[in-house]
Amino acid sequence: MAWAAGAIVLLVASPASAQDALDAAPRALVWVAVGALVPLLAVTATAFAKAAVLLGALRSGLGVPGALPVVVTTGLAAVLTALVMAPVGRAAVEAVGDLPPDAPAAWAQAAERGWPVVEDFLNRHTRPEDTALVRAAVAELAPAGTPGPEERVAAFLVSELTAAFELAVLLLLPFLVVDLLVANTLAVVGFALLPPPLVALPFKLLLFVAAGGWGLLVRGFVTGYA
Repeated sequence: MAWAAGAIVLLVASPASAQDALDAAPRALVWVAVGALVPLLAVTATAFAKAAVLLGALRSGLGVPGALPVVVTTGLAAVLTALVMAPVGRAAVEAVGDLPPDAPAAWAQAAERGWPVVEDFLNRHTRPEDTALVRAAVAELAPAGTPGPEERVAAFLVSELTAAFELAVLLLLPFLVVDLLVANTLAVVGFALLPPPLVALPFKLLLFVAAGGWGLLVRGFVTGYA
């Protein structure tokens, strides 16, 4: 419910306009708008994007996508996101307080109370240069505009994707070394017709497990938001 309140903040420009919009809109339309924006926020304003990209890089690095199905990586990304966002969610729920389910007009005030909690999380994990980049880009469209929630979410998402790519490079480098060694070995021994990705897969899995890859990945990801 706290994320639903945050979605309404992103939907409108100010609490006053949110109040007017919710008073005028049919209840079904409000539910449709919230239902559409909550999944968007769950991907862009949480740790999910970073987790999904990082696990996707791991899946690609193995070279055999079937070894790590998409449903598994998506599920793990959702679980890691829940671990990271649990403190933020609890703080937002406490800030929002009781929210009557049959009073959509009260959601604007609830969003106004809960948004600072989410905004603080976004600001703490957004690089200043990304914030400046987004504001400079938006200023070309609306020079007189004031920074809104959508700008903070955009800057946060850029920072998350940058960090995910940096971690993905560190994750993929050992796999690249294994691929090169396997390809060269197969060429030398005359087994060039064997598919290198299939031959390299056991060595990649052995390397990842021996190095405690899952523990390093999960621990590093979660503690990165401490």
